[in-house]
Amino acid sequence: MVPAVKSDKMLWWLRAVYLLTGLMFWYGIEQLFLDKYLHNPSARGYVTIAFTATLVLFDIPGGVLADRIGRKFCLIWSALAQIAGLVILGTSDSLPIYIVGTVVFGLFWCLFDGAAQALLYDWLAERKETKRYAKLQGSMYAVWLTGAGIANLASGFIGHFWGLRSAYLLSAIPGTIALFCIFKLREAPHERKTETPWYTHAIDALREARSHKKIFGFALQFMAANVILLTIGEFGQIYLLSFGVSTIVLGLLWAATAGFAAAGRGLAHRLQLKPRLAIGIFCMVLAAFALVHSAVGIGIFWLVYGLNEAVSNIAETEIQDATSSHIRATMLSMVNFAGNTLAIPVVLLFTAYYRQNGIMAADQFVALAAVVVLLATLLIKPAKHVKPAPDIAPEPPKVQEVI
Repeated sequence: MVPAVKSDKMLWWLRAVYLLTGLMFWYGIEQLFLDKYLHNPSARGYVTIAFTATLVLFDIPGGVLADRIGRKFCLIWSALAQIAGLVILGTSDSLPIYIVGTVVFGLFWCLFDGAAQALLYDWLAERKETKRYAKLQGSMYAVWLTGAGIANLASGFIGHFWGLRSAYLLSAIPGTIALFCIFKLREAPHERKTETPWYTHAIDALREARSHKKIFGFALQFMAANVILLTIGEFGQIYLLSFGVSTIVLGLLWAATAGFAAAGRGLAHRLQLKPRLAIGIFCMVLAAFALVHSAVGIGIFWLVYGLNEAVSNIAETEIQDATSSHIRATMLSMVNFAGNTLAIPVVLLFTAYYRQNGIMAADQFVALAAVVVLLATLLIKPAKHVKPAPDIAPEPPKVQEVI
């Protein structure tokens, strides 16, 4: 076992990576960039669909790559994709070029998310401390959101005084530093099946999902939260701008949004033992958001964003816990794949409904539909674990491969 000091050092390097990849100074003012340079009222919808389609196409390959070749290898390439995507986005002056940058930036997320989560879980599994995963992963993502919040605070001022393009190009600096921090991470040993075809990872993940109602139920919750993020969340700046806020105020409001998201991730572990209660609270807040059509809704929007992150963290933790180590990243990628595939037609409908009826009506439609889906997941009861008979000798423990 690796000494605790080294373990703590690895966690600090991982936190640094999350913080630096969150320091994207363009998040808070992206809608203003789209309005000024692309001159297309449907640009937000096209960009969101392009990003989601990238996740659909590359999430599973990214997870398989992390399981077969290594978590750290994927993280290195994710940092390179992030830097390249930022340069393309910041220098674009048309929707097609911006979409190309969105696709490249989407590759960063495909390679980063599942690999980073699996790396942390494997690290804890090596130390027999997987019960800490929910709290640590929540704190990691809270650190990422803290970085996003700091960047959002700065984004309005950067965009106002230095120009909207500079917000993208300045973001490449923390992205480059994150790349060097990734080299400091140590990847814990995990079971690898490189002698089998790559698609067997996906087949094994499907079999586990079908045989575990727990995975299926929490996957539905994870997918519902993802759809909310890509509609109500992704179009959130349009919602905030509907109240007539300025560039600086938009950055401040979006920073507060990131703060609530960080709080949701950071506190998710406290609700881990009561996931049904978390869903109940979330549904009530979603219903309130759907019924309020005034500036008070901004506060409820923040609560929706924070609780959505908490529900995602709870569901992802439960899925990780129920999945075998050799397909852990693949399972997460497949859940993301299903959620993003579902999100594409929903975003198309959302965009059309928003253009015809306004952002508040579109948010109301998604919020009420999500309440129905989330409440339905509470009806799925996982099968009880059956203990082996006392007269059956337990199987000998598997010898973990040391890499």
